[in-house]
Amino acid sequence: MQSILGRAGEQISSFWKDVYDTVLNPKPDARGDTRIAEEARARAPVIWLLGMVGSGKSSIIRTLTGSSDAEVGTGYRPCTATARIYEFPEEAPVVRFLDTRGLGEVAYDPAEDLALCEKQAHLVLVVVRAMGPVPAPVLDALTRVRRRHPDWPVVVAQTTLHDFYKGPGALAHPLPYPFGDGTRPSGIEALDRSLAAQRETFAKLPGSGAVRFAPIDFTPEEDGLAPADYGIDRLWTALEAGSADGVVSMMRRSLGSSGKPGVGRAASHIWGYAAAAGAIDMLPVAGVIGVPVVQGKMLHSLAGMLGVTWTRATLAEFSGCLGAGALLRFGAQFGVRQLVKLVPGYGTVIGGAAAGAASFATTYGLGHAAILYLSSRRSGARFDADAVAEEFRRAMAEATGVARASRMFSRDSDGKAGS
Repeated sequence: MQSILGRAGEQISSFWKDVYDTVLNPKPDARGDTRIAEEARARAPVIWLLGMVGSGKSSIIRTLTGSSDAEVGTGYRPCTATARIYEFPEEAPVVRFLDTRGLGEVAYDPAEDLALCEKQAHLVLVVVRAMGPVPAPVLDALTRVRRRHPDWPVVVAQTTLHDFYKGPGALAHPLPYPFGDGTRPSGIEALDRSLAAQRETFAKLPGSGAVRFAPIDFTPEEDGLAPADYGIDRLWTALEAGSADGVVSMMRRSLGSSGKPGVGRAASHIWGYAAAAGAIDMLPVAGVIGVPVVQGKMLHSLAGMLGVTWTRATLAEFSGCLGAGALLRFGAQFGVRQLVKLVPGYGTVIGGAAAGAASFATTYGLGHAAILYLSSRRSGARFDADAVAEEFRRAMAEATGVARASRMFSRDSDGKAGS
């Protein structure tokens, strides 16, 4: 018994030492960085973009992630013979977009892409230009997908609405956004007729999974079509509805829309680090990198993006915001979880899953609390310790709910991690 208590105490003390050391004295660690990226990548939701070349897929990625055209253009990497994948952010992805770029270029056989999506795709996002019928290659590929997965939800983004705008004020979207749930008329007769015809086509798809529509028009600001992200709220709503476990909703908040310079970009990094911490904590032995190091790397990275440098004093101040009791419980629970995982059978499977979900939630909570604290330090404003603590609790609760609903850290009977 004394041996167990002693080991628990060692776990608690080493936990905070590793966090502090990583934040205050970061060292180059290529293996650790690679491990974080791999674990985040394995649990980042995958959105399968299915559409013809020029349908607006890259514009959707650019708008949802806030990446520039250049970043999207150079960020793709091949993952099958006919598809490529864009990960954002690359160092710890919060989302992955699978783009089947072969459509319309050559005869497209989605078998290889489908095999990849069957393992990890969260939902299918079909992208079609609003003007004209649904392209046959897109419809054929989607039909094959739904025959194999009849309950998969589908979101249809109907793009380049401005092709229908004519006459005085042609470069103006109808406002307020008239399409409601994506099926209401806009008052532009030709546009409404084309969108309705496309909906009728998708209604004939096999399967019972819901098909949701989002008329959108994402354009560069220099094109003069305001707003440049027309219909983005409708698209997010459709994506969230297609992912009932809350992962996409959480992803949306992590991608950030606060409008505060730097904050949205920083927030987009938290989900990936949290997912990596959870995945690593499922293992009986962490290996080359542990959860405290992941959390330390995240805190260091967030400070860099927000233009603030951690010192021992500010780190102690931030820790004080969370409360000594919370920190003690945090460290103690971490130490106990490490011991439980060493119990053969139950500890490895059930204990590992619980440890993964707990580390995911606490890392997510730490990240959001740190952004609130660091933003105040950057602006020179007096920080609100109670608000930082409340943000920590709020974010932890949110992440705990999503981890449970999505079973991100569950294991099947073979001990294989869930996705």
